[in-house]
Amino acid sequence: MMGWVKTRTPEEWIAALLMTLVVALLGWQVFLRFAFGDTLSWLEETARFAFVWAVYFGFIIAAEKDRHIRVSLHIMMMPPLAKKVIMTIADLIWLFFNGIVIWYGTTFVASMFKFPYISQTTGINLVWIQMIVPIGFVLMSIRILQVVVRRWRAPEPLVVDGRVDD
Repeated sequence: MMGWVKTRTPEEWIAALLMTLVVALLGWQVFLRFAFGDTLSWLEETARFAFVWAVYFGFIIAAEKDRHIRVSLHIMMMPPLAKKVIMTIADLIWLFFNGIVIWYGTTFVASMFKFPYISQTTGINLVWIQMIVPIGFVLMSIRILQVVVRRWRAPEPLVVDGRVDD
């Protein structure tokens, strides 16, 4: 059990905690609805916010494990060096896209500080929820760069989650 604990990344812990929070909040909401015929209005919205953050941390985890959706059959049939080059080019395009999302996400979040949008049920400024967009894409970009470096430093094919990458 302790080996599992030591091999988890901070993103995995955060995502697990957020999903636990989602399940607990929604479970509490179901209990209140069945037991008392009513619920607290903030439960569902808070669970939704936690779920959005958990999904973004899931993106980061997938990037760290190099497990994002991609068409790879043709890549896997290439020689090892060509695989590295093609996958690196794809990752650089992905990083460029992330840079655009980070730029516009940061601009959007900054505008939300100037013109706050307050949640009706929780009363919090939604800037704190929207902040996951630039934060998530920055962290994802860091993980993508780590994968690229790991790919080029590997003297032999990498085995990630049981999948062989050359």
